[in-house]
Amino acid sequence: MLVATWIITFVLIIGVGIYAGTKITSSSQWSGGDKTMGAFAIGAVLGAWQIGGMSIVGAAQNGYTMGIAGCWYSIAGGVYFLLVGALSKVLRENMVSEALPDFLARRYSTPLARLQSYIWVIFGCIYIPIQLKTIASIIQIVIPSFNSAAAMVCGVTIAAVYTGFAGMKGSSAIGRIVCISTYVLLIIFVVKNLAGFGGYGGLISQLPKDYDKLIVPAMPTQQIFAWAVGGALSSAVMQSVLQPVLAARDAKASRNGCIIGYIFAAPICILTAIVGMMGRAANDGLGDGATAFAWTVKEFSSPLYAGIIFAVCTMIIAATMATMMMATGTILTNIYKTQINTKASDRQILNVSRWGTIILAFFTLIPGFLIPSAQLTDLFLTLTYSVTAPFSFCVIIGILWKKVNSKAATASTLVGIIVAVAWVILGLNAKINIVYPVIIASYTAGIIVTLLTSKEDTAKA
Repeated sequence: MLVATWIITFVLIIGVGIYAGTKITSSSQWSGGDKTMGAFAIGAVLGAWQIGGMSIVGAAQNGYTMGIAGCWYSIAGGVYFLLVGALSKVLRENMVSEALPDFLARRYSTPLARLQSYIWVIFGCIYIPIQLKTIASIIQIVIPSFNSAAAMVCGVTIAAVYTGFAGMKGSSAIGRIVCISTYVLLIIFVVKNLAGFGGYGGLISQLPKDYDKLIVPAMPTQQIFAWAVGGALSSAVMQSVLQPVLAARDAKASRNGCIIGYIFAAPICILTAIVGMMGRAANDGLGDGATAFAWTVKEFSSPLYAGIIFAVCTMIIAATMATMMMATGTILTNIYKTQINTKASDRQILNVSRWGTIILAFFTLIPGFLIPSAQLTDLFLTLTYSVTAPFSFCVIIGILWKKVNSKAATASTLVGIIVAVAWVILGLNAKINIVYPVIIASYTAGIIVTLLTSKEDTAKA
C-alpha cells in the first residue's frame, strides 16, 4: 500500500508538470523569458525552491540532533526573498534577459559573464546531488530494496523528466501543488501525533536537555544572522532565484510573488523540526538523523497516509532540484547561443535547453555518489555562499550604484572567490560563517576600486 500510494501520487503530480510542457512552443516560454507569470505562480516556484530537501530532510535532521532550534533555516534563510522583492523593479529594468550572464556582459565585461557562467554550471553539478541525497533517504524508506545509488537515479529521473520537458511552466504548475499539499499533510501529521506524546510539552520532556531552546551551541546567533544577512546578500543573486522573478508579467507581480514565496517557505522548518524531534523521542538510534524525517513519518502514519506524504515531499524536493536544473540549463543554453552557435534558431535553442538540462541532471549522479550525507544543511549553505557571495557586489550594488565599473566588479568577484576558497581550505567556517569574510572582503574591494577608478572614467569621458 505504501509503495503503491507513493507511486500513484507522484506520477499524477509529474503528469501535471508534463502537461504544462505541452503548451511550450518557444525557448522563451521554457525559460520564462516570455514574462507571463503571475504573483502566485512565482511565489509557488520560489516557495518550492526554498523548501526543498534542506527544509524537509535537513531541518528534521537538525530537529533530531538539536531540537526546535532546527527551525531557523527556513525562517532566516528565506529573508532574501523580501530583498529581491524590494529590488524587483530595478532588477527588471537592468536585466536584459532571464540569464544573469547577459546582465554581467552588458554592464561590465564578457570575461566576467563567462566566469559566472562556468562557476554556476560547476555549482549546479554539486548542488543537485546534495538535494538528491535528501530524496534518496525518502525513497529508500518507501522502497527498502533500493540502495543509495538506485534511489538517487530514481530521484534525478523524477525531476529531470518534467523539468527538461516543461521548464518554467512545469515548475510553476508543480510548485503550486506541492507547496499547499506539503503544509496540509504535515500540519495534520504533527497535530495528530503530538497528542500521542502528551502535546508539545510532553514531547519536550522525552528529549535531551535544551531541545526546547531556540538558541543552542549547535545553532548560535551568528549562524542565524548569517542565514538571514548572508542569504540576502548572496542567495538573492542566484540564477535560480532571479529567473522566476524576471519571468513575471510586471514588477508588481514580481514583488508580490517574492512575498508569497517567503510566506510559503518560512514556517515549514517548524513542522519538520518537530517531526525530527518526534523521531528522537521514539528512537535515539538513527545516528546523525539523516533518515529522521522518513523514519518518523513511516513509524507514525498509516501506509496510505505515509505514501502520500512521501510522494508530495519527494516532489517538493524534486521541485528544488528542478529549479536548479532549469537555472543551470538556462546558463548552458546561454553559453551555447552566445559562444558556440551565435546563429542558432529558436528551435535549436529550445532543444538545447531541454536535452542539455536532462543530460546535466544525470551527469550530477557522479559527484552525488561521493558527497557524504552528514550535515547536509551546512554543506549546502557553505557551497551556496562560496559561489554566490562573490558576485553579490557587482549585481546588488551594481544596479544601485552606477559608478561601479568593470574593474570594480571583477576585483570584488575575484577577491570574494579567493577568500571563500581560503576559508574552506583553512577550516575556518566552523568558527565564523563563510558569508561574513567573503561579503566584507568582496564589498570592500569593490568599493575601493570603484572610488579609485571612477575618477579615471570621468576624466576619460
